[in-house]
Amino acid sequence: MVDPVRNNPSVAGLAVHDQKKSNVSNGQESIDSTIGTLKAEQASVSLDLSLSEKVSSLAESPPINMELVNEIREKVEQGRYPIDVDAISTKLFESIQDAEG
Repeated sequence: MVDPVRNNPSVAGLAVHDQKKSNVSNGQESIDSTIGTLKAEQASVSLDLSLSEKVSSLAESPPINMELVNEIREKVEQGRYPIDVDAISTKLFESIQDAEG
């Protein structure tokens, strides 16, 4: 004789119990996934804020060494700064060709 599963209390209880565990674990996985997504979004927002802060700080004062610029300017005015006209013209023509495509 074969007893149906629903009439056997020990088997039916296990099936229901296992199903409840499965639902709980699926719910936990869903929560873990949601938390992971929220952490990623929070990191993205934090990164965006950090990036915007850096951009705004660069807009206030660009990263230029003005002492070096002034030193080079003085040397050029006094004729003591070596200017390679060939290198400058070559780079200028290359940039024009690159811009034209």
